[in-house]
Amino acid sequence: MKDLQIGDVVEFQIEKLIKGGFLGHKDDVEFFLPKSLSGLKEDESVIGKNIKAKVKEFKQNSVVVDRKAYLNDIKKKLEELKDKVIDATVSKIKRNGLVIDIDGISGFVPKEEIFYKKIDHRKYFEEGDRIEVVLIDPERRVFSIKKTLPNPWDEVKNLNVGDRIKATVSHITEYGAFVDIGNGVEGFLHISEINWDGINDLSLGDEIEVEIVEINPEEEKLRVTRKNLLTKPASIFAQKYQAGDIVEGVITKFINVGAFVEIDGISVLLPNKFVSFKKGEKANEIFEIGDKAQFKVITINEDENKVIISRKDAIENPYEIFAKEKNIGDEIEGTVKYITDFGMFVDLGDVEALVRKEDYENEYNIGDTFKGKIIEINGDRIKLSE
Repeated sequence: MKDLQIGDVVEFQIEKLIKGGFLGHKDDVEFFLPKSLSGLKEDESVIGKNIKAKVKEFKQNSVVVDRKAYLNDIKKKLEELKDKVIDATVSKIKRNGLVIDIDGISGFVPKEEIFYKKIDHRKYFEEGDRIEVVLIDPERRVFSIKKTLPNPWDEVKNLNVGDRIKATVSHITEYGAFVDIGNGVEGFLHISEINWDGINDLSLGDEIEVEIVEINPEEEKLRVTRKNLLTKPASIFAQKYQAGDIVEGVITKFINVGAFVEIDGISVLLPNKFVSFKKGEKANEIFEIGDKAQFKVITINEDENKVIISRKDAIENPYEIFAKEKNIGDEIEGTVKYITDFGMFVDLGDVEALVRKEDYENEYNIGDTFKGKIIEINGDRIKLSE
């Protein structure tokens, strides 16, 4: 205690709350921080907190300290540092930025204020590194490294939406990619803007041409598209096929509304309503990924880049075949597909038939075998009874 003087800055950990303030120890010295000089809430949440404070006076068994006075001194020093380039030391490296020390004053450099590029700062710094920073938020002690560097965004102020520029793929994410336009400025290329398929086919270092979709140098925001510079797949498809053509394709992906089919390297849509003559049957119920089949081209819309194909229009109508081969009164067997309030539908292979409630007496469950006779054949409507 005899080495301490009024005005010295000390650091200690708060150990407990007592009447009127907080107590802590360091090197066998007891420190008392009055509540009125703490700037802290008087509750259990502060126990264990490391604080700095100025020595205010000496009591018989403890040293009275003033944290508010220390904070005021720091605030004055920070005000003097505003907008100046300052030497600092990296004291800790975190995922979201750098903790720094400036002559005993701690500060923080968020990762957004380290580089103009979207790169991992943890690969470029080590604890103890000397760096130059600029204070940008005195209240929160937030500093910036990139504000000490020439701003590459000043060089792109003459660019406009619609401009086409060369770029290099500098970073790839699950949402798309970042591209460097040559001077350290990076633009974001969303995965939906990479190509018309919505699949990221880029690699780091690829040199590509992009078009500016949005640019705001003040907010350091640049969005670009590559898709707009590529020929639409529907236009390529239209060079070879037209509506009504029969084509062969491979099932590549199932979605809620149907499936995607690849034809000559181009992905086109097979809606569920064009999959089968059976009501409600979906693509994933009759196909597997990799299956090949014949389809009829229904529409080609180059403006909307949409090609729609149909399976049921490429095959003979099974209900017409059924009508040719079967007659009213014929015995028939099928599998119960689903049950409704008014009856049940029976799968007969390529077609399905309705059995109304009044036309059967036995109880059936989905998957059961139904044996009965045909009582109606009318287009795509077939009715059975027990």
